[in-house]
Amino acid sequence: MKYAYLLILALLLFADIFAYTEVVGLIRQPSDTSVIVGLLLLTLLVAVNFIVIRFTLSKFKA
Repeated sequence: MKYAYLLILALLLFADIFAYTEVVGLIRQPSDTSVIVGLLLLTLLVAVNFIVIRFTLSKFKA
């Protein structure tokens, strides 16, 4: 059962790599709107990572 949570963390790592490259691409755009969207997506990415990692760690301790 704990292998499923390890798989979730591995998938989160790959998703982070792809999402981060997309966010950096948005932040580098000259448009103010794309920079704001990029920063909002980066904030959302950090929040989702925090929630998923905390959930996974709580399941490992149980």
